Amino acid sequence: MNIGIDIDDTITNTYETLIPIITMKYGMRFDKLLKQNPSYSMLHNVLPDFKSFVLDNYTTMAKMVPLKTGVVDVLNKLKEDGHKIIFISARNNIEYNNPYDISLNYLKANNIPFDKLIVNVKDKAKECILQDIDLFIDDNTKNCKAVKSKGIETLQFGTIFTPRNKHLKRVNTWEEVYSQVQEMFA
Repeated sequence: MNIGIDIDDTITNTYETLIPIITMKYGMRFDKLLKQNPSYSMLHNVLPDFKSFVLDNYTTMAKMVPLKTGVVDVLNKLKEDGHKIIFISARNNIEYNNPYDISLNYLKANNIPFDKLIVNVKDKAKECILQDIDLFIDDNTKNCKAVKSKGIETLQFGTIFTPRNKHLKRVNTWEEVYSQVQEMFA
């Protein structure tokens, strides 16, 4: 089975790392920002000079952001079970200096098994079709809904920033991901 996986906030704690940095930079309270249901697009629209902040910080942050608990063990199990792992990321040249190399080096440095890495993906549903994905895992509701609409199984990885959606299967840990994969494709 081909498993497509997002990077930021799916295998990493990107937002959990980014939001405290944003609150310090802009003199905001963490709880106040959370009440606004922050998203990347909302931050770009609401915060002054956020584009400059992105350019100055995303590349550095992407190199150091911590992994989600259990992700390496589960991805190793999935590989051992014969699944192909394809990372499909929206990381792009506008927000990151060389998103492919940053992502590749991060995956290698953290011993994350994978078969393919694709960055700068604007339409994840289209990319999932091109890559013959059987299961797609992402934190982003819009991406999950778009991929699901193409008849591809999806799991939405929950974070404190991801609103629940009754139309999507939600997982909160990588152990839950493994359990769902076992049930779906046993």
